[in-house]
Amino acid sequence: MAQPSLRLSPQAAEQLMTLRQRRAAEARQLLSAATLQVDQRLALLNHASQILSDHQTHQLQVQTKIAARAQNAPVSAVLMRRDHEHIEELARHEKRLEDGITQAERDVEKSRQLAAVTRRLLMQYEQREKQARDLLERVLTEHRTAQEQREEQDIAELAMMRQSSGRLTRQRSTTSRFSLP
Repeated sequence: MAQPSLRLSPQAAEQLMTLRQRRAAEARQLLSAATLQVDQRLALLNHASQILSDHQTHQLQVQTKIAARAQNAPVSAVLMRRDHEHIEELARHEKRLEDGITQAERDVEKSRQLAAVTRRLLMQYEQREKQARDLLERVLTEHRTAQEQREEQDIAELAMMRQSSGRLTRQRSTTSRFSLP
């Protein structure tokens, strides 16, 4: 009688497959969260870029207004100093916005890397899930085959027992006919 070559019960194989399915589902959730994070960080980057663009437009308008005012009439030293301070403040604000964009770009890149790692992890878990499913199929097939072989052997043994019993019965009846009372 052939024993299954895999020393794994169908229940253990099912548990392994369930575990692998759970891990793959968790990896899918992680990938979904990582992808959402990339989208959110991209939205923040786009928003920061738009704010910088609006700021640069405003800064150019202020500089144009100051230059036009200086061309049209003499400007007092106090007004010039205020204009200069305003331009410097706009430049400092622009620098902070640019630094924010640089950080947002780094955040987007880190999020993309995390999503890529998560995607690779998901692929590994899906592969392991498939392997567990294949293993379960093999275990079930071998278990069924072993069961069928046991049943066939039992049937063959029963047939041999009937055949032997039939011979014994015939031998007894033959012997009893020829035996003396």
